[in-house]
Amino acid sequence: MIRFLNARPLWWGLVREPAGDVEYQFTSPARCSDLVADGSVDVGLVPAIDLVRIPGLMAVPGICIASRAEVRSVLLVTRVPFEEIQSVALDPASRSSVALTRILLGERLGRDRLEAIRFDPAEHGPRNFLEGHDAEVVIGDPALKVRQTESGVTAIDLAAEWNRMVGEPFVFALWAGRADRIGENGTDLIDLLMRSRAKGLASLPEIVAEAAAELGLPEPELAEYFDSALHYDLGADERRALARFHSLAIEYGLVENPQEIEWLS
Repeated sequence: MIRFLNARPLWWGLVREPAGDVEYQFTSPARCSDLVADGSVDVGLVPAIDLVRIPGLMAVPGICIASRAEVRSVLLVTRVPFEEIQSVALDPASRSSVALTRILLGERLGRDRLEAIRFDPAEHGPRNFLEGHDAEVVIGDPALKVRQTESGVTAIDLAAEWNRMVGEPFVFALWAGRADRIGENGTDLIDLLMRSRAKGLASLPEIVAEAAAELGLPEPELAEYFDSALHYDLGADERRALARFHSLAIEYGLVENPQEIEWLS
């Protein structure tokens, strides 16, 4: 499961009210996807881009992590004007946000200009922010604190840029698993994950209080984050936006051997 705050309402019920002999792992979005892909776990929160990269996946309908406006926790942070970006550090924990960054730069600046931009994985461990790069993709809980901890930077909200470009929400992640691991338990799995989401959304005040203490951010700010920046329903708009994102990712050469999404029923 993804450890970031934006995913907490989805797994809150699973952890607070464990279902039988179920084990959980908390990790980054990219690692979560790898564990699902190699069969190490039965189901995980998979970055949206990987739904068409990994063969044999089945996605859970009705649930996602998405945003219709500014998401605040997925940013391209830069010290230079957008049009002058020459190099970008990419968070290795992210895949959908990295793909989205390339697409947005290509759509805004042109594909010829995109080819001239250098993209490098951001280094782990202590380092100077934006060291050696004009811009950096920052996701998750660290992104929520960028405006407080970094001066002289511009934080471009990637979900807001997508919303302005296509007029649709952006879907960041969905529950998915390999078909051979889920087997015939699809209905029970959907029910379990739906109940966990319901428990999480009903427990937002508790989630906010816990996260405020952990992150050092004001409770009203985090409450508003859940109220206006995020939603967790995968409906017709989200499916259409997901297909648009996948189509652009394929067009930009970010997906090799694209897969059709299979949905649990």
